[in-house]
Amino acid sequence: MILFRFILFFLSLFSFTNLLATSIDDGKSGNSSDLIYLQGIYERGVNYGEQGNIIKSFTTLDSLRTAKLTAESGKIKSQGMLYLALASSKQGNHKYATVYADLALFFGKDSLSANEIIVIYDLMISSYDKLKNKSKVLEFSTLKKVIEDSLNAAKIQFEVDSLKQLVEEQKTKFINDSIQKSKQQQLSQKNQDAANENNFILYISIFIVSLISILVLVFSFRRNNKNVQKDIITTNEILKPQNNSVKQSNSLVEKLARVELVFIRAEVLGEYGNKKAVVKIINDYNTQLPLIIKNLDEAITTNDNEPIINALSYLKPYLTAFGMSATLAMLNEVESEAPTEKTTKLLSRVFQIRNHIRRAHDESKALIDLLG
Repeated sequence: MILFRFILFFLSLFSFTNLLATSIDDGKSGNSSDLIYLQGIYERGVNYGEQGNIIKSFTTLDSLRTAKLTAESGKIKSQGMLYLALASSKQGNHKYATVYADLALFFGKDSLSANEIIVIYDLMISSYDKLKNKSKVLEFSTLKKVIEDSLNAAKIQFEVDSLKQLVEEQKTKFINDSIQKSKQQQLSQKNQDAANENNFILYISIFIVSLISILVLVFSFRRNNKNVQKDIITTNEILKPQNNSVKQSNSLVEKLARVELVFIRAEVLGEYGNKKAVVKIINDYNTQLPLIIKNLDEAITTNDNEPIINALSYLKPYLTAFGMSATLAMLNEVESEAPTEKTTKLLSRVFQIRNHIRRAHDESKALIDLLG
């Protein structure tokens, strides 16, 4: 542990010198945006680590942070940060492990697979557990469960598709066999009619079985989602600022500003003009938020963009009322990309929106305590 801390201290003081020395030592130089050059840096850093040269390994891989981030370089940068995170965890420096793991998530947000994200979440959970940070352990455990549920749903969908394909193959085989048999069985018109009738009944039975299999899967994913949506209030039920109270009440805004706010904007909430209106909006939000989050989590597990967007749509009036413009912009961005992007490309921003509304919930409770 002492050796590892000394190495980190040494890196923080002489990172530039060591990086230059590494470049000279290997006889290479190049543009940080050059993928071949970046891959070479990553491979050298890993080789140093496997050879036990911890200082050179950390210095070389840490230099990837400053490389220009592009869609192509993000994967290499993310791999380098993950290697450092695992090395830090192995050395017992769990704080640095969380920092590098977070960088791995950031650089690889558009390139990491679901299984790679789970590996990073496991590292986060283990490191924060060592650091006694229970809230972070719970947060990343929840995120990991959401992705695992999504993967399980995709696995079930694959099995159903395989079942449908098997049924179709059996149906085709059955039809071919029936045609072959019909050519061989010309004994009488009565026997031929009976064979055709039996074939039709069996065809209908196979079709019904296939249809039931598909419907059962679809209903099992969406039943709870639709039930929860019925319990969420419509956007028309949220109060709008009255024409006679468009001007902010300075005293109300000043009072709201006494609470340390990060997401909720006191000056925007103050536009509702009076304490009663503000309390009603906050109480509505605190009442509906558990249902909205439950609805959103269940929508994420379906691995389908449409139910996720439907769940997010209930947040818009609250984000507007609270002045959470950055979160609202992120939500609108997810909505605009949903028709063409895969769900896995949207999940990181959906998780950020989820974290924002939960933290706004804490701020709203503090405002209610203040307003009384």
